[in-house]
Amino acid sequence: MAKGSSDVILRDRMQFTLDATGDRTTVYGRIDLSDYVNAVEKKGLNVKEILFQPRDPNASGLPNTGVFNYLANLTNASGSAASIAAMKIYATTRAYENASDVGIASPDVCAVEEWGQTIGPVQAGQNPIYSFFHSRYGPTDLHPAGFTLVSDLLVGVAFDNYDVQDDDTLEVDVMIIAEPVTVTSKQITNMLTQAQDL
Repeated sequence: MAKGSSDVILRDRMQFTLDATGDRTTVYGRIDLSDYVNAVEKKGLNVKEILFQPRDPNASGLPNTGVFNYLANLTNASGSAASIAAMKIYATTRAYENASDVGIASPDVCAVEEWGQTIGPVQAGQNPIYSFFHSRYGPTDLHPAGFTLVSDLLVGVAFDNYDVQDDDTLEVDVMIIAEPVTVTSKQITNMLTQAQDL
């Protein structure tokens, strides 16, 4: 639901594939905002909210819903060390080479969400202990006044050990709530300067 009368709601979907061990190096989907942003015309978007929804349209055992299974297919033999699986989805205007470089202090990042699962060391004759974690930092956390865009937005994804036991083709739905704004020359200069500050 829009937060203001002039807000726009934008939606997109990206698709990507995991390898046989549930890994995916960093890959990006680009959300085309050319209808709303133009640095020359000083048109921008002030992003207020971004929501991510991982989807598995070919999920084994879930053909009616396509719900993503957050339980990775980790297995630990008796006496083995801990195992961990994780995934990260984030929105940015900078194409970071590796998702491992992206956090809440990274320049040009307006949302970061992470999920993970661990299986503790398995003792002989005992059942494994599973733990789950999830963290989410949206635009209101990272940019309380809003995140102003004058370019397209990139959505990055990366996975480690997230074997989901089917064809491993997954999707992420993205919803953005933003307000069209007029940007000043100073704002544009600051954005361009920051973009060059690698």
